[in-house]
Amino acid sequence: MKENLDDVGLTAKVATLLALPRVDRALALQLMRDNFVDWMEHNFNLSSNQADKLNQLPAELSQKLGIAISNYLMEGHVPQVRKDEKKVEQPDFTELCIYGVDEWLDGGTEAEATPLYIRISYKNA
Repeated sequence: MKENLDDVGLTAKVATLLALPRVDRALALQLMRDNFVDWMEHNFNLSSNQADKLNQLPAELSQKLGIAISNYLMEGHVPQVRKDEKKVEQPDFTELCIYGVDEWLDGGTEAEATPLYIRISYKNA
């Protein structure tokens, strides 16, 4: 079932994934590892602006996000995502801050102490 890409939808999708047995979770996350944007489009009801922003991600960043988030979820962790409220609809002024992606690319035990944190904020010009 597709969720909305908001706090409630993200929480529901993560809970569903973490409730799966490890083998089933790995299968569910394989598309994320292969193509992050396709996985997002398959699992979330995206607004046209959200879809545009996802499709504008640089290929290398999209690939890193898919692998790191998949590894993080496979270890049973919940990624921390914070999205600020927009005061004015200005989608061109979006800032994306990501912490912990490089540490989770290999999914090794070294990453265990590093959280995965994504923040979406808006410049109010």
